[in-house]
Amino acid sequence: MNMDTPADAVPTGGKYLYGFVQIPNAMRPGIASMDQEMLHTIAYRDIAAVVSDAVPIVWTDLPRETLFSYLTTHQAAIEAVMERQEIIPAKFATVLSSENLVLHALKTEYRAIRSSLDDMANRIELDVVILWRDPAGLFKKIAEMPQVVAIKRQMADAGPDQCHNLQIQAGKQVKAILDSMNAACADEAKDALSPLSQACQPHEVKNDEMILNCAFLLEKHQLDAFEKQIDTLDRRHHDQLTFRIIGPLPPYSFRTLEIVQLDPDAVENARVLFSLGKTATELEIRARYREKAKTLHPDHFPEDKAARNRFESFNKAFEILKAYCRGGACSFEPVDIQNWIAVREMKYRAGTR
Repeated sequence: MNMDTPADAVPTGGKYLYGFVQIPNAMRPGIASMDQEMLHTIAYRDIAAVVSDAVPIVWTDLPRETLFSYLTTHQAAIEAVMERQEIIPAKFATVLSSENLVLHALKTEYRAIRSSLDDMANRIELDVVILWRDPAGLFKKIAEMPQVVAIKRQMADAGPDQCHNLQIQAGKQVKAILDSMNAACADEAKDALSPLSQACQPHEVKNDEMILNCAFLLEKHQLDAFEKQIDTLDRRHHDQLTFRIIGPLPPYSFRTLEIVQLDPDAVENARVLFSLGKTATELEIRARYREKAKTLHPDHFPEDKAARNRFESFNKAFEILKAYCRGGACSFEPVDIQNWIAVREMKYRAGTR
């Protein structure tokens, strides 16, 4: 239903989407795209999509290293635009089939795009990473703590089986101590930095050396105070911790937009499954779901192994119809299904950046 993975193929005449900006007229930023062609904009009213001609790539066939290289180029282009004007990033590897479809998305989702631009106006992202300066020394210090030493003493007199269990116990104890130290350091940093930011989004802590990996959303006028607070923390823990700041960045972790397009056949099949006419409302769809769910629930068919699969297909159809029919009445005419498009905020969880 959505573009969770890069598109399989790039259509001829397609447009690769980098993000959205607020400008009065179309302009050429003079920034190179993935294939070194210049970025350009497609404008509607006071907003525009920043695009390039689509690169002829089958994204799903790319090795991980190559895909990461393209991601780096994608972000570099967005950040180059950011140096000239504010931009709301688009999801990596978003390709639309034509300039007309880009313009259709701008017209159809104008309010959502403009709202995102307004929400993120004068805001930037800073990513903060905190690392242990001397991980080996840290583990040596933990190994000398009484809780760990006590287990090691037991190991000296233990038999092979008991020794193995004690080794596991010692490892768990070391991990618990490290986790506690990491949490205390991370909490201190977040408590100091959060009052100087509008929001924070944790990202994956990749190894034992890393204490914190977190994105902060700042008003631009907060940048100096935020960096001074980092300097204060750095001076306080200079002998133990290393602080790294990445940014200023566009609000990747707080407002990245993705283009959602539905499979027209899936929409039509869902309409037929729900016995809907050529128009329907969201309320009608929900009412039809409740009505049919009562008769299709697998509990009514304990001997029918296919009943659960049918119910799962029914629920998937409901999700498609909910996505398609937003707000008031919606049309199921083929041309309207084909032209359906939406712009949505990506939902981030820790570790998804």
